[in-house]
Amino acid sequence: MTTSLSVTQFGQVAPKKVLDSTTLQSPKLTGLGYPIETSPTNGYFSKSSDLKLIKSNLKTLIRTERGERFMRPDYGCNLRKFLMEPLDDTTFSLIKEEVVTSIRRYLRTVSMNKIQVFETRGGQLRVNLFCAVRNARASAFDVGVRI
Repeated sequence: MTTSLSVTQFGQVAPKKVLDSTTLQSPKLTGLGYPIETSPTNGYFSKSSDLKLIKSNLKTLIRTERGERFMRPDYGCNLRKFLMEPLDDTTFSLIKEEVVTSIRRYLRTVSMNKIQVFETRGGQLRVNLFCAVRNARASAFDVGVRI
């Protein structure tokens, strides 16, 4: 943390705190994760923080269809429409475009480094995301989502 001097409203000089960039260890990102779980110690909903919360938000965004959320009908990636399409490079590039557009719109703290879309042995689609947290020091992570 760095400090600089600032003048208060009474004319006194006081140190002004300037925060460093966010780290994944700092408790700035907290909220309910998905799936929602209860805490074994007190029975309340358990909170997720930092990297676990970001991964949870990414998975939720990718698995949500547009129109599912009542107050945000345009939230989601709408990927189920691709499940009956031929699994070729054109479909994979459309899926990538849909995912990147949704992440840029709804999760601005995440920057995309790489995205892979492929078919697994069981005939399922899988999306692998290689991401980073914006304005963070140790931020690279990956998330895999099965569609």
